[in-house]
Amino acid sequence: MKILLVYYTGTYHTRYLTDRLARAFVDRGNVVERVEIARGVAAVCTEGYDLVGFGYPIYGFNSPLPFNRYVARMRIVRGQKFFIYKDSGETFAINNASSRILLRRMRRRGARCVGEYHFVMPYNIHFAFDRDFVREILAKNEKLLRILLYDLDHGTGERIRSRLIYNIASALVSIQKVGGAVNSFLYRVDRNACTQCGKCIRNCPQQNISQKKGKIRFGHHCDMCMRCSFYCPHNAIHIGFLEGWKVNGDYHLARLAVEGAPDRPYITEDSRGFYRCFVRHFAKIDARHRELFGE
Repeated sequence: MKILLVYYTGTYHTRYLTDRLARAFVDRGNVVERVEIARGVAAVCTEGYDLVGFGYPIYGFNSPLPFNRYVARMRIVRGQKFFIYKDSGETFAINNASSRILLRRMRRRGARCVGEYHFVMPYNIHFAFDRDFVREILAKNEKLLRILLYDLDHGTGERIRSRLIYNIASALVSIQKVGGAVNSFLYRVDRNACTQCGKCIRNCPQQNISQKKGKIRFGHHCDMCMRCSFYCPHNAIHIGFLEGWKVNGDYHLARLAVEGAPDRPYITEDSRGFYRCFVRHFAKIDARHRELFGE
């Protein structure tokens, strides 16, 4: 098959998933092309592709605004088969509604969804995930990736079903999409810590950061992807209202993936509080994986 992967990534976690997907597809004899959405990237047409994968990180229970805008500009061939791979740092049920805009637009264009998959990736905001938790997440994601490939081969993919109440709640929370423009007025750089390495300027997907007269300046089309603050080598970027939730530092996902799952499960039936949401999600992945592959 000829496969197109179209994705938006903030702190490169969705890019990591896309790398894994692309490698798996190629290993199975497919041809893969990919488009990473960023400001100025031309919209593509799906003509000539047997399958299209749409990937995005869930922002506040919604798909990112740059992702939605890009998909709206794409030319979608009628009857096009597509699947969704999305990721977030939690598995609350309201996340089920995050693809509603994409699904509605694709349905109007006569495209057909053949599967939707929710991967977990560590937080880049709120708080940093423990190393062993990240290792367990990556191991579960490998199982879910294998399930995804099986489903696409056998036509057994399922949609993640949402409820009206989740759709309404997700739509209400989507007001956060203008939050980046408002919050960006409060962004600033600690000049004592900043070495003016230019990493934040080069890597911003919205081209929202510049340097003028020796100072780092922020524009007002920020999508709050957190790439600048997450990867700042000196933790010099202050992110306004979200400063108390800032996470700084690369998780080094590829390195942790090689280490495999921790010796003792991080998530168990006894997990409580925030971590309780992962119990059912991980159990469902394990059960389906055993059903398909006996492992």
